[in-house]
Amino acid sequence: MDVFAPYAGTLLLPDKAPFGRESPVTLADGRPVATIRWHTWSMRARYEILDPAGATLAAGHREGFGGRNYYLTDAHQRMLFHLRLSFWGPNRTGTLRLANGRALTTRGNWTSRRFSITDERNRPVAQLVNNSPILSLRPDGLALELQAPVLSIVQAIGLAQSMRAAIEAQHASSAAAAAG
Repeated sequence: MDVFAPYAGTLLLPDKAPFGRESPVTLADGRPVATIRWHTWSMRARYEILDPAGATLAAGHREGFGGRNYYLTDAHQRMLFHLRLSFWGPNRTGTLRLANGRALTTRGNWTSRRFSITDERNRPVAQLVNNSPILSLRPDGLALELQAPVLSIVQAIGLAQSMRAAIEAQHASSAAAAAG
């Protein structure tokens, strides 16, 4: 399976690693397609996407002030996407610019599992789904349904991890403001 080719189907993704720094990503039928490795102590929200054998496929990170810009590059440092979130946070509209220049729109609340991605004509590309009985086996995870073959598996995984990092940055910022 070419994880860099446009894909339509469901990916089961971890929301976070309950133990350790790595978590598997599988197709809906349980076949592993990748592993996510987080850098826990990174100020830039760094992570890698590994193939099932452990080779690095891509790496992602946050850049700039305010936790609004996230990038994913392949193993040769070529850009796969740039995610720019709203000034008002990750629960507002964002722009996902792919390497081919195509701009997709992200909308919704990732934490409450009401999140979607649409193309230039407002057609659905992907959405989080939370109605699968498979999720009961992985209560810490979520399902990302790629409805149209626009994103690759690697891009979809990177988007999920970038959104996870953005939510964590927002929570950390809120906690710091409340403590200060």
